[in-house]
Amino acid sequence: MIYLNGQQLNAIGGLSTKSQAVLAMISGGQKWLSMCIADTSITSINVESENQLLKLIQSGLTGDNYIRFNTFRADIDKILSLSDSDAAQLAAIRLSANDNEANLAVLLHQNDMLSYGDLAKSYDLISQLVQKRPDLFQAISFSDMLTLADFTIQQSEVNPELQTQSAEFASATAATVSDFVNLSLFFQYAQQHLLGENLIPQTQNSEIQAMYAQLAAVVEPYLFTPSIDMTTAGGNMVQSVPDLARGSNFIGYITASSAMFNLIQNISLNYQTGGGLTTAINNYLAAVKNLISFTPLATNTLSQDGATASLKFQSGQGIANVGVDRNGTVYLFPDTKIINLN
Repeated sequence: MIYLNGQQLNAIGGLSTKSQAVLAMISGGQKWLSMCIADTSITSINVESENQLLKLIQSGLTGDNYIRFNTFRADIDKILSLSDSDAAQLAAIRLSANDNEANLAVLLHQNDMLSYGDLAKSYDLISQLVQKRPDLFQAISFSDMLTLADFTIQQSEVNPELQTQSAEFASATAATVSDFVNLSLFFQYAQQHLLGENLIPQTQNSEIQAMYAQLAAVVEPYLFTPSIDMTTAGGNMVQSVPDLARGSNFIGYITASSAMFNLIQNISLNYQTGGGLTTAINNYLAAVKNLISFTPLATNTLSQDGATASLKFQSGQGIANVGVDRNGTVYLFPDTKIINLN
């Protein structure tokens, strides 16, 4: 027997329409749940919510959290975050002839998901990087594949020579795949926006190395990441983040590479050393905190691997993109941007 928050579930039809759609995407899910509902000899299962029940079924029957399609795969939490209509569409076509790139392109794009075809676009890059850093790129996770595929798609309009230069710079010091992406974008931003056009490549590289060293020397105190309570008792995540930003301990970066890429886009490094640079960083982060504290949430998007929620707070002052992982760790994404920093 199955109980939802103490109430017995007598039929699959007792679930919400969306939960029935998600159940249909879980291999063997409908059959297993029907059996458990009908068989009174089975030890009773009592869960707090339909989502908890569906995740229990997915994990128990498949051994992992990913729901797989012919075209893509996504964590069940991501599937549960979709709209009712999108969930119904996916349930209707999963593993059918209509489960293909052409039919799903729009739905995947509007829900920030990548297809297997999108992932394949990063294969050439990975092949090149394996030669330079086999320790980092020989065996990468699905989450890292998503990161590299998104990066590769962004790079489609970047000059190939600049891509090569930035990859050389990033692969020299990156400790993770995310580091590689952040440092590549750091190099590209510095060359495109901060350096003179007539500098020779050797001078450009020296200047960018100097910027990197300048920020690397001061970012460590800003890598503190606070956390929020992700349990049911913890309340509303969307409200918890602004509440946290109003406190004194909200700083915000999870890695040095994300901090440096974000800071180079938002503060001037010219002639600033030591205390002057620290003051500039503190003023910038104070503006970010104010934006998060007093601006309504614009979007709340869960990553395809279900690992991180992206909360975007946007106003005329700029945009703050805040990540919250499964453990409640809160940090700034590097695309956070303050337009008018006084």
